Amino acid sequence: MLLAISNLSSSRTVECSPWETETTAPPKTLWNKPDVEHCFYSGLQGVISASRIDSKNNPAMFLHWLVADYDGEIDQNMRDTVLDRCGDFKPQYLCRTASGGARLLWRLEQPLPLCRNDLTAKLLRYINKKLKLCRILVGIDNPAFEDPCKYYEAGTDWVRLSDDLIPAPFMMQWVIESTHNYAWKNFGPVIPIDLIADEVKKQYPGKWQGEFSVGARGLRFWDLAADNETASVVRESGMQCFTGGQAFIPWSAILGGKFVRQFQADQIGGAVSEVYFDGREYWQKLPNGEWQATNKSDMAQDLKVERGLSAATPRGSTASPVDQAMTRIRKQQSIACAAPLIHRPKGLVQIDGRLVLNISIVEMFQPAGKADVDPVRDFPWLHNYFSGYFDPPEQLDYFYAWLKRWYESALEGRMLPGQAAFFAGVPNTGKTLLSNVILSRIFGGHIDASSFLSGEDGFNSHLFTSAVWAVDDVVPLTDNKSHLKFSALVKKMAANRTFSVREKYRVDKLIEWNGRVVVTCNTDPESIRILPDVDLSNRDKINLFRIAERDTFVFPRDVESIIAAELPFFLRWLLGWQPPDKVLGDTRYGVKTYCDDSLFEAARHSSSAYSFLEVLLKFFEGQVEDTWEGSATDLLTAMLIDDDGLAGIASKYTTAKVGRELSKLASQGYAVKQGRRHTTRVWIINMVQLSGRDSDEKTPF
Repeated sequence: MLLAISNLSSSRTVECSPWETETTAPPKTLWNKPDVEHCFYSGLQGVISASRIDSKNNPAMFLHWLVADYDGEIDQNMRDTVLDRCGDFKPQYLCRTASGGARLLWRLEQPLPLCRNDLTAKLLRYINKKLKLCRILVGIDNPAFEDPCKYYEAGTDWVRLSDDLIPAPFMMQWVIESTHNYAWKNFGPVIPIDLIADEVKKQYPGKWQGEFSVGARGLRFWDLAADNETASVVRESGMQCFTGGQAFIPWSAILGGKFVRQFQADQIGGAVSEVYFDGREYWQKLPNGEWQATNKSDMAQDLKVERGLSAATPRGSTASPVDQAMTRIRKQQSIACAAPLIHRPKGLVQIDGRLVLNISIVEMFQPAGKADVDPVRDFPWLHNYFSGYFDPPEQLDYFYAWLKRWYESALEGRMLPGQAAFFAGVPNTGKTLLSNVILSRIFGGHIDASSFLSGEDGFNSHLFTSAVWAVDDVVPLTDNKSHLKFSALVKKMAANRTFSVREKYRVDKLIEWNGRVVVTCNTDPESIRILPDVDLSNRDKINLFRIAERDTFVFPRDVESIIAAELPFFLRWLLGWQPPDKVLGDTRYGVKTYCDDSLFEAARHSSSAYSFLEVLLKFFEGQVEDTWEGSATDLLTAMLIDDDGLAGIASKYTTAKVGRELSKLASQGYAVKQGRRHTTRVWIINMVQLSGRDSDEKTPF
């Protein structure tokens, strides 16, 4: 498998066959441009397969292909005779590089598990010597071959040289030879090997053949499906593996955390329990359950004062217990980062192969214990509140299904993604009560995300401490630019699962968040402008709920106390409620999107595309035909020469902006179609369909 990015600033990878690349390589100075669409590939796969390999957050996890780049002057004869100089392992492909050099690709018989980019670099350096790459062609680029993070431009003139594969046994042997003197003790607790051997015999009797000692090679004895007698090697801190998907398994994963913890307790005691290091700061759990970040000197002081370790170096030793504990924390209790993972298991959590410390202290509102819940008897006020909350009433099933998926998954310890939800209605109908009281109580609080989603605040770390991002209609979306940014951020929060968290004076980190954006607004012309763009890319990611006008509904003074008393029973009922088939959706969000017709139209009217629609309608007033065809440039030119007052309005547009607005109109269901005449993009616009306001009356092209 080869994985490619579209340009050297991109992070998303897809499987590729570079020899089938149809795009032409742009100049090298443009390879980093985000808008470049080309093929830059690698023979390695990261821990997060769909993301680019990097040295910190996404190390290489599997090796599939070897890629050797040659920058020397290589004539055709050297290309034609390349196999004569390749030795036992022949490459499958040869291509010409953008600089005129050559590139050779070897395919492995089976993917080779990797761990840590520094180990991968050592292996590649060793393979370079074993394959004698410098003798095959001139100008071998050694740094590129030995860099796990390197991506190569697709190249041209691809030639299939052979069907050879590098056999798995050779790759295993090369891994052993390249890492035999590596400091494996850095991978986990180092336990005397005789204690390990005794525990292996106890837990896996008869599984290991021969002497159990550092460097011995044998079966992956802890895996019942393992059958390769040479697929693992004993190391000081665990087992180095060549099959099974993981390149290294620490003793804790093989013999159990209890065994390792007991040894550690005997060595240093519990002094370093619940202390972790993220590469910059130490994290320790406080008596009140909260996590605190501290620097190196303060952590050493805490180990001495609060955890009872001595800072003095014993005779015959080179380090004090405090020094040993600090080293152990850094080497064995390191984490990718510490982050508030809302409604995930407390403590350490594996996310996309990264070890993350969950520092969230937010708790879910628990359902009632009784199974037989009657809405009228057990939560009468909430039952009445929700029963008449929506107009039309059919929205209630969609809302319940949306909330059930959210609550049920959060209660199980891993929130599933879901749509952002907009609740629009007249004042005093309980919209803010829903977001800031009911949903807030259910999910352990809410946070005002208005400033961030409107683009006023770039620092967002505080937002990820809550599962409910509440937004009121007071968000100042003063222009089209801010409205577009707001719509894009709402879409992003619903579509993505991982986000870059920015915090003052700290390094950005990538964390998981599957909460919900909940927006409440009135339906007056100014407030309704907060509704997002409803183009094709947004429609499946937002719910537009319309709230009923209820003049007679009573909100008692102690409504929050009533909600707190009834909420456990409502949640128990919700967990047992079965959504009707009509509201169930695909596996991504689980529930179908609901968009009220009047709100959908209001959202369309608040977009920049609607303003342009008015310009188009005015343009057609002077046209003989109901259908117009031409490029965006043709359309703008025609508007600018119009003598009926349109030229002044059209002067604020550019050709590019006209094209964008036409695309938005097309995505919103208006009768606009993009086509192609030879090499020129053209637009076909139907005035009759543009003038309609009911999407059901439109006849799409």
